[in-house]
Amino acid sequence: MSPWFALAGLMTVAAAVTEAPGLLLVAAVTLAYGSLTRLWTRYGMRRVEYRRELGASRAVAGDSLALDVTIWNRKPLPLPWVAADDVITDGLAVRERPNLDRDTERIGGRILHNAWALAWYERVVRHFHLDDLHRGVYEFGPVRIRIRDILGRDAVTDEIELPASLVVSPRTLPVSHRQADTSPMGERRARRSLFADPALYGGVRPFQPGDSLRRVHWRATARLGVPVSRRYEPARGREVVIAIDVQTVEGPHWELTYDEPDFEGLCVAAASLARRLLTDGASVGVAAASFTGTPQRFAWLAPQASASQLARVGGMLARIGPISSGPFAGMLTWLTHRVAPGATIMILSVRDPRGYLPALRRLARSGYSVELIASGDDAARHASTARGAGLRASVGRLTPDWERADAFVLGG
Repeated sequence: MSPWFALAGLMTVAAAVTEAPGLLLVAAVTLAYGSLTRLWTRYGMRRVEYRRELGASRAVAGDSLALDVTIWNRKPLPLPWVAADDVITDGLAVRERPNLDRDTERIGGRILHNAWALAWYERVVRHFHLDDLHRGVYEFGPVRIRIRDILGRDAVTDEIELPASLVVSPRTLPVSHRQADTSPMGERRARRSLFADPALYGGVRPFQPGDSLRRVHWRATARLGVPVSRRYEPARGREVVIAIDVQTVEGPHWELTYDEPDFEGLCVAAASLARRLLTDGASVGVAAASFTGTPQRFAWLAPQASASQLARVGGMLARIGPISSGPFAGMLTWLTHRVAPGATIMILSVRDPRGYLPALRRLARSGYSVELIASGDDAARHASTARGAGLRASVGRLTPDWERADAFVLGG
């Protein structure tokens, strides 16, 4: 039995014994309130629908995204007060809610709070905007819904999981190079080769002894009156792995210190290079000694040349963090078990390369094309150190910084 009914019964008995009509009236009001409270407690949460709709599940850093919250009371019982606390990952800026409360139950969580008074069968939609998105992966949910009765007393509380995620990739910039004879793939333009790529037709040349009859261009021969052979461009490697050194501060890899602007700059540089390489037709992969929420020790994306690879690269760059999961030299050695010799390993780092130069030399001796792209304040000195060790190196700059740069410039 409800305590309200018991209290109403006691007051009714007391009113009858003391012949107090006022107490009888209070008992009737108490009985009515208890009945209504039981009504909202039992049926308040039934057929209440809460929905959260993101404008997209993927975005690019700097974008704005729509967020719609819908509450729908799909029953004839009105709800005088219903509230929803939607938990979202810290780091999202909601235009209409500039100051979100922290979630005391979850580390790194914020609460998007909404409250309504709903009539029967009423549906309300509220429109929010997520502004100036930053690189990362943001989780939504669960949602705690509370319903109160007409006197503001909590009637029922429920929690809905309603999971969702938003992946924000780093922005990409045009890649330019100060040297005209250098490809952004980290390859020098080939002048000659033992092999030719039959897909890269380069015109015709005079027929030479030893040319196969299959290479004779018969139509051009008939037109010119002299035998000519087809000419093909030299074959060159098209598989590139961008290896990101996420450690931005000198010292042991397990230290939890990092330079956030340098790390974000590396992510922008990696995304920009991947986009340029894929546009040029290369097969691109990404590796980083970082945690991504998986059992893997190193973040790894196998090389592909498909149109959807850029989205995969952006998703991986959104998930990595500035805390290293292992020594960078160890990850470079680990790459030899994932990539065949002949591929290009492009290193992106802001640190002095002397700590991992032995690993770079081993890669070069094993048949890999190795190039260091040094960034940061000491990029020129670090690139010079790598060149002194016999490796190709260049400087990559985002001017004035990773947030305002309009191009990623290689050279120097």
